[in-house]
Amino acid sequence: MIAQLIGQLANKTEKTLVIDVNGVGYEVSCNKEVLLSLTEGQTIKLFTYLAVREDALDLYGFLDLEELNFFKLLLTVSGIGPKSALNVLAMAKPKDIKRAVSRQEPGLLQSVQGLGKKTAEKIVNDLKDKLVYLPTDDVSDDESAILQAIVSLGYSPAEARIVVQSTRGQEGTLEEKIKATLRLLGRK
Repeated sequence: MIAQLIGQLANKTEKTLVIDVNGVGYEVSCNKEVLLSLTEGQTIKLFTYLAVREDALDLYGFLDLEELNFFKLLLTVSGIGPKSALNVLAMAKPKDIKRAVSRQEPGLLQSVQGLGKKTAEKIVNDLKDKLVYLPTDDVSDDESAILQAIVSLGYSPAEARIVVQSTRGQEGTLEEKIKATLRLLGRK
């Protein structure tokens, strides 16, 4: 597995770039934002995903680990391959996609090239239970910690989000908030 590449940007095209790592050129598919932010001759570090197919080995590159992890998450949705996942991330940041999933609004994803209404809805439905917490602007650190605690006890992320939203605004320590949330779930 090739997890990251550090080397000199030797060449770039409309969809790919070639990174020279000690004399070996690796062709990496990236979204346009990454391609536009880099210049030839620059030393770069990319986090990569190696897609193995019967007839090809394709590398996909990302500037940060969060984007790579979200790319992998998109690949867990049935019918979404690496190219579609890269197109999704080219159109929207992980934060925006998480917000669309938490609000059950597939409209954001419908603007992605090659994704229709049904596929966008499928992504939203499949990801809602795979995202443990949604770090949007309206989720506090305490709420994220409570969500993680509830999920670690065996509840689904969707159940955890509902309960945490109903206890939003409560005063007290993190421990007191977790206990109050568990009481709502029927556990003491």
